[in-house]
Parts: sequence; structure tokens; C-alpha cells
Amino acid sequence: MRAALYHLERSKPASLQAQIRELLVEAIRLGTLKPGDPVPSTRAMASRLEVSRNTVTLAYQALVSDGFLQSRERSGFYVDIDAVDGIADRPAPAPLAPDGQIDWSPRLVKNPGAQRNLMKPPNWQTQPFPFVYGQVDREIFPIAEWRDCVRQAMGTRWIDAWTEDRFAEDDPV
Repeated sequence: MRAALYHLERSKPASLQAQIRELLVEAIRLGTLKPGDPVPSTRAMASRLEVSRNTVTLAYQALVSDGFLQSRERSGFYVDIDAVDGIADRPAPAPLAPDGQIDWSPRLVKNPGAQRNLMKPPNWQTQPFPFVYGQVDREIFPIAEWRDCVRQAMGTRWIDAWTEDRFAEDDPV
């Protein structure tokens, strides 16, 4: 078992499930866990992290549905063979200005008012392939994950984290 996988920050504004998912995706991205490798059992991971086994199981199941892990009956969870293909490298940090601050000017050149308005037919949802920008397919929309994100974002447990005044600085996360 890899010691780097076993660190959760209980004061972090992300849920324990989200932190477990982040740990495993990062381990896959860095190559610590390679495609086909087994991940620790839910019992072992829960014991090591001192969390509920249900928490680990739910995190693993979310990673299965996201395509990072595959579940093998009576064998456990393994890193999906195609998992690395879906992981993009982290973007390079923003360039710093001479005074040590982030130079935002190259990123703020868009003019939303200059964009043309998209027109869609009134019966767009009945079309065989309704590809309309900004609209979701109700049949494949991840509603459970969306609700989980909203619940985490709007929960009062982390109100101090998401209402912290950062007027002159960016979010450190």
C-alpha cells in the first residue's frame, strides 16, 4: 500500500468523499497508481483514513462511474485501463507581473457584448440530435453528482470558507 494515498485534511472545505476521489485521481495522474493496478480495499482504506467504509465505498463508486476505476466482482476495485486518457495535465500557473502579482490582462480580452446571440428552434428538444450550446441532455445529465456539488457548496458547514473576504487576492485552492 502506498503511504501517499493516506492523507485527508479534515479542515478542508471539500467532503471526505471528494478528498478520497481527488487523492486517487491525482495518484492515477502522477502514475503512482497505474492502469490495471488494484486500489486498497474499502475496508483497508477506511481503516487507514479513519473514516466510514461507506464513505470510501461511495467515493470508489463515483470513480467507477467517472471511468477512473473498474469494479471486479469478488476481487475489488482496479484502476481502469483507459483512466489515464481522461486526465488532463494541470494548466500552467498564470504568469506573474514584475511586482509579483498575477498579470490578468491577457486573460481579460474577451468582450461578451460582442458575441452574437444564438437562435434555436422552438422544438429543438424533439430533434434526433439536439446539440444546442448551453443545453443539457436530461437522460445523461449527472443529476446525483450535481446535487452533491450543490449540497457541498451551499452547506453551512463550510460557510466560513466560501464567504471569506478575498477582495485583493485569488482563492488559494
